[in-house]
Amino acid sequence: MKEIVQWTAPSPFWAGSSGSGEAVVREAMLQPAILRFATDSFMEDFMNMMVNDPARLGDYLALPETWRGPLAPVAPVATVPPFLLKNGGSRFLPTRTKQELMRLSSGPLEASLNVQSNTGRPGAKTSPPTLKLYQPAHQRFYMVAGCLVCRQTGLPDHAVAGNRQERVNFVVRRLRERAVDGTAAPTQDSTARGGGLTLPGTSKVYDELAFVTTPGNKGWQKLEGNGEQLVTDEEQLPLSPTNFTDTDERQRRLFAGLIPVSKREAYMGAALSAAPSRNGNTQASTNLLPKTARKILFRTQVSEPWKRVIDGAFSIRKSMNVPPDPFSSDATAQLASAKGRLKEAREQLQVSSWYILLDLAKFLEEHVNDVWKVILNPALESTLSTNAQKNLLAALKNTVADATLINALKSVFPDPIIYSAQSVKRNLLEALKAIKNPQDDWEDRLDNVKTPYLRNDAPLAAAWPPFLFPLADAGAIAPQVPNSVPPLSASDGVEAETEIKEPSPAGKDEINHQQAHAAVDRLTALVVRAMPTDSSAPVPDPPLASQKPLENGEGLFVIRFIYERPLCGPLEPPEVSKPTVPFQMAGYFDPDAPARPIRIALPIDISPAGLRKFDKNTAFAISDVLCGQMQRVRSMSFGDLVLSVLPWPFHKDLSASAPDAGACKDGNGLEIGMICSISIPIITICALLLLIIIVTLLDIVFKWMPYFFICFPVPGLKAKK
Repeated sequence: MKEIVQWTAPSPFWAGSSGSGEAVVREAMLQPAILRFATDSFMEDFMNMMVNDPARLGDYLALPETWRGPLAPVAPVATVPPFLLKNGGSRFLPTRTKQELMRLSSGPLEASLNVQSNTGRPGAKTSPPTLKLYQPAHQRFYMVAGCLVCRQTGLPDHAVAGNRQERVNFVVRRLRERAVDGTAAPTQDSTARGGGLTLPGTSKVYDELAFVTTPGNKGWQKLEGNGEQLVTDEEQLPLSPTNFTDTDERQRRLFAGLIPVSKREAYMGAALSAAPSRNGNTQASTNLLPKTARKILFRTQVSEPWKRVIDGAFSIRKSMNVPPDPFSSDATAQLASAKGRLKEAREQLQVSSWYILLDLAKFLEEHVNDVWKVILNPALESTLSTNAQKNLLAALKNTVADATLINALKSVFPDPIIYSAQSVKRNLLEALKAIKNPQDDWEDRLDNVKTPYLRNDAPLAAAWPPFLFPLADAGAIAPQVPNSVPPLSASDGVEAETEIKEPSPAGKDEINHQQAHAAVDRLTALVVRAMPTDSSAPVPDPPLASQKPLENGEGLFVIRFIYERPLCGPLEPPEVSKPTVPFQMAGYFDPDAPARPIRIALPIDISPAGLRKFDKNTAFAISDVLCGQMQRVRSMSFGDLVLSVLPWPFHKDLSASAPDAGACKDGNGLEIGMICSISIPIITICALLLLIIIVTLLDIVFKWMPYFFICFPVPGLKAKK
């Protein structure tokens, strides 16, 4: 006769099966139970309870709670002497009465049913709150527990034969309401045939999704039917067996595993994964086509940094767009100060442009290599096989610097002048070729440059590329990709992307600003179209910000137990348990989460006599370049910061107050770093005072002072005794 195996709730829960409907109790008995622990020694508490008094397992059943309404603490389990354990411990304990045993063993199933049902008490019409699991940072730990039994009289434990590669695990499944997909909710008949999962006490139908993990691919895959099957490559989490003596004095085995609530962000951030194809392959969970992944990489490395440089240029232009005061007696000096600020702005913009040009050149070399070869050798232009590649090459040639920008860049204030009109590259193609010139090796040199860039200082400027090609300028229109480039569409082999709609421009500068952004988008479209569809270059992983999660909100999860017998093949498919009660996973800053008690002791005696006693036991290793910047900051005063934001005639640039002198050097000119020792107790005082100042200032915006902190008097806590 074939042995029938099934998963059930922990056997100490079975005693609470009276007083409810037979079908309801049967459903609860087949569900693994979620246990809650509120101490860091939860494993010791669990094992101690299973050894000494397993009937109290129901005390740890997870129920909804918040920090405003926490669950009552569980009383510690008394240790039973070994001779009593050997002879049926609970029955012989003098303090354990029959009534108490009945109370302890009759509650778990009823409580579990109340979590799922519409009501926890007769006559109640409001649904109970959804069970929410908190993180270890909140001092909450959760275990899922159940028994693997044979379906025969007495429900004896089924032995897991490890020598036959049999194994038990559990899986975390996500529930997604059927209406979210835009489809009509299934009928009751289709649900009965396995068309979804209906939660007790509600008419909503949910699809069940499995968390599939393969190298470079993590996502949720929709399951067909009722979810009682195991998906290929589904993440399986371990279960550990625990042997104990049940209340009927039988030796039983319980399987339990730790629920990974700390992986909440990984679960919530994963996207929807496609179902396996006929050859067994599964599409990446990001659902990105190769071109889309490379387009996102291009935006990350080139186009978005380029736009931020444009934003900086227009911000500087707006701050400088103040006409000289006609009533000022020193209008000439005012104009000279404006030119000095323009020179400093152009130095910053040009440095950023060099690095963006370098990243653009590297991207073209790796992902649009046919066009890159033509950039290095124009004689190969006839080898371009597609119109998209030809259009990209033409756009690089036509992204030119006009005469106004060239004249502005070759003049510098103050003298001497070290750049000429020939120093400005004519177009973007020549700039890319110059930045990746293998003879100059600018890629390595730009990664290792330490000296600041000053346009009027020939020795300092020599460490930087000898050509100019700013991607944005504060005083003139920078080179822009020509118009007449249609936006990307699905025909270009990329997914549609939602664009941010910018407000209508209100002035000439705003119009130029948006046009400069549009020019970068045109270049992105040209580069994407020129990419080969079957490129051998590895598909880059998309950045986290571009990965669209499955859905927003809290998310709803269940857990199922899995029993596998791989040597039996298709004759014995995996035995999958019923789902646990649905639950949510709380985020780190969940407002309902219990707060782990943390006490930070600040220094008590803060007089000079007390502070001098603290050892400087923390060392900071500071490089030579960071050392130079720290020396520069230390030379600034509060007055310099104030003058830097004041208008003329009080304005004074920070570069004039604290010029960048490069890396720290010793008396012999050797570049040196430092190791500084600092007293952490003193730092905590500074951090607290700065925190109070900043929070008080920002209270003007957030109005959060009533909720920030509360203080209680502590008599006798004195600095000096």
